[in-house]
Amino acid sequence: MSEPSPSLVVGRSEDEPLVFAGPPSELTGLIHLHNPSDANVVLRDAGLKDPSGALRLPSARHVLEPVVLRPDQGGSVPLSLAVDPATPPGDHAAELDLGGRTRPVVLHVVEVLDLTVQPDTVVVVNRPGIEQRKRLIVANDGNVAFTLGDPGTVPLRDDVRRDRVRRFGLEPWLGREQPDLEALVVALLVAVREEEAGLGRLDVRIGGGPVELRPGETAAVELVITLQGDVPAGGRYRGRVPVLTQDVDVIVVASGGPVEEEPPTRSRRQAAEAGRPARPSAGTQKPARRGGAKP
Repeated sequence: MSEPSPSLVVGRSEDEPLVFAGPPSELTGLIHLHNPSDANVVLRDAGLKDPSGALRLPSARHVLEPVVLRPDQGGSVPLSLAVDPATPPGDHAAELDLGGRTRPVVLHVVEVLDLTVQPDTVVVVNRPGIEQRKRLIVANDGNVAFTLGDPGTVPLRDDVRRDRVRRFGLEPWLGREQPDLEALVVALLVAVREEEAGLGRLDVRIGGGPVELRPGETAAVELVITLQGDVPAGGRYRGRVPVLTQDVDVIVVASGGPVEEEPPTRSRRQAAEAGRPARPSAGTQKPARRGGAKP
């Protein structure tokens, strides 16, 4: 802790508060200091107090890079302080304890929209028209509340073809001694257009409706993803879903098999458990015998 120095002059005027500005994690200010005594003054820490009780200030003092003031030495020193990450934006009054002197300060806290989304990549299968649900964990690390709404429609792009299309568009021109530049540019534009062409889309919404997160809160968010359009089988495709300031990549892979849109019947379930083929249900026509019926 700094040695008490009641003779230390902090700021240029006793009536004018010190000013700090920035995000809650790094409020910076420039403070004028003067040592009128005949001994060295060393400053190693500072304390921040909140007489109003409106702020959640850390109880520990802020450790500073040591500042040494020789007798009758003065100057402006940069200083950084931190408050609770959830401190709302706006102007807040506090007190600074530095070198045994207490001075009023004004904290100009700026807005911080910051969130963490995990995972940043989810995988769905190539099954158009079927809802697929994926779970995200979203944390509000900023100092303002926000609401997550439906992302809407997300275009798909081929995740493999990007470089291949451009290469195929240029390869026919590489071996020519005097290529037609105009035709080369046209071929390149066609290749780029094919590369950027959409291959279906994803309809993405939030399961259960919009989710509101206050500063410091964490919530599980369900993405309901429906593949729309005729997406070629056997490929891999990617769509980027915006989640406020973050993105979540949705990768569409080849389908792993048919989709059971309805639960299996009792006879099918029992047959599967017994390892034998299911008995035809009522209304299902038996296949005819080869060669016709016996006389």
